[in-house]
Amino acid sequence: MRIKLSSLILLTIATTALLGGLLGHRVSGSTKPDRSELEPLLGTFTEALALVQSKFAREVDSKELVESAIQGMLRTLDPHSSFFATADYSRLQEEQQGKYYGLGITIRAETPGSGRVVVVEPPAPGTPAYKVGLQAGDVIARIEGEPIEEWDINERVIPNLKGPKGTVVNISVERPGEAEPLAFTIERDEIPLYTIKFAFELKPRVGYIRLDKFSETTGGELNDALEKLDESSLEGLVLDLRDNPGGSLSAAIAVSERFLERGELVVSSRSRGGVPDREFATRWGSKYSYPMVVLINRNSASASEIVAGALQDHDRALILGETSFGKALVQTIYPLDGNRGLALTTGKYYTPSDRLIQRDYSEGSYDYFYARNRAASRDESRSHLTDAGRPVYGGGGIMPDVDVEQTTYPALFRQIARRNLFFQFIAKLTGGELQSDISFDDLIGAGRDLNEETRKAVMDRIQVSDQTLDLFQQFLREQEPPIKFEPESFEESRRFIKNRLVQEIFLKLLGEQEHHKVALELDDQVQKALELLPRAGELLRGPARQD
Repeated sequence: MRIKLSSLILLTIATTALLGGLLGHRVSGSTKPDRSELEPLLGTFTEALALVQSKFAREVDSKELVESAIQGMLRTLDPHSSFFATADYSRLQEEQQGKYYGLGITIRAETPGSGRVVVVEPPAPGTPAYKVGLQAGDVIARIEGEPIEEWDINERVIPNLKGPKGTVVNISVERPGEAEPLAFTIERDEIPLYTIKFAFELKPRVGYIRLDKFSETTGGELNDALEKLDESSLEGLVLDLRDNPGGSLSAAIAVSERFLERGELVVSSRSRGGVPDREFATRWGSKYSYPMVVLINRNSASASEIVAGALQDHDRALILGETSFGKALVQTIYPLDGNRGLALTTGKYYTPSDRLIQRDYSEGSYDYFYARNRAASRDESRSHLTDAGRPVYGGGGIMPDVDVEQTTYPALFRQIARRNLFFQFIAKLTGGELQSDISFDDLIGAGRDLNEETRKAVMDRIQVSDQTLDLFQQFLREQEPPIKFEPESFEESRRFIKNRLVQEIFLKLLGEQEHHKVALELDDQVQKALELLPRAGELLRGPARQD
């Protein structure tokens, strides 16, 4: 129980600390501690530590005690100031630098709580996993000959798959359609952590970019994505910042100045007594102007909120979705001895219209993280104006111009998804264990190398028929325990089930981008964004942008 709780605390710390624009440099404190006050307190702490070490009912780790004490101290300050033990600090550095050393695979537990993991998408070309032929759907069952069923994914599986560049790891893989496990020896290499996974057209000349987080590589990735979309010909763009927890401030500024005009304010910060405000403005402006809709939700935080707030205040984009998280504390990372780190709140961020993004946390961390539904209100006392004179509101995250809730899925669909049965059904279908009217014989493994014309032909060919849906219903009833449902509930979920099956097929054959395109067809917020692009275009013709 103690080990599980400790892991939960570390995970929470790592997660909450990443919800911020991390400046990542040292700053001088405005005051120095009074040594006459500090020394007796440190003496008391040392005395208490010595008593615990010598008198507690069992032996305790001194390092664990001190690190826990630091964590407890920081939790009294605010929800985001955090201490990073060695492993967590290394993970943070990987996130910020945009790379790590490993195999280049995306995995999830085969079943909840299992250490066995499924490769959930085709490995990217050039990665170690791609070179040896790992495939989506492969189940990693052993590492270095040892069964991993009882391993914790975060504490043992991932650390054993990662490792220094040039070292090797031996894994055993179970693959649908193969009678015996497959053995792979894979040499680890540098793996880039892409922050933009998807950049494609939703329809002709209307682009879509999904930005998952902000790191040192984000600015360059965005430039590449817009070049891929042929920015000069765009008639609209949907920028998806949903579930983006934030990251580096410099990346948020780089993204903002890709769409704003030169010299426009992106964000400002205010710190404690005597430290002057800092303003961050664009160094250059966008070459092109086209309608934009930015998608946010309750999990869009910090750097995401800085970008959304800047584009909203300057009337550059229409913001659509749900009120964002409301995390805008300036987090400065201080390296400590032993490859540890301290993320300390040193200020707060404000949008160009002088809106405070940060949500109130005076009622405690539980209220802050779990009672967010009452945080947002269009309080006239917190009203500010955009460049064109539109009212916007501060003090509780970024409030969208258009409120649209995320897609609600029927209960049966959610039950099937929780048990990972969509994936399992398609694995059996493509592996030949189940037979439907879809033939996969000439398609399995070909998706990596198909040209665009052939890929389109494959996509047109894949149709989930009534026969396949009947087979899926039979598959659900044969599970242990079986999925029980009435015909009416299946009919209610029918279009969602059909869409998800197509997603899984495309993921297997063509990769994650085609899978994501299919998912967006039933995404209420994306579809509303397409509908509102003309309204977003009206912002560009407003008084602020006619000068």
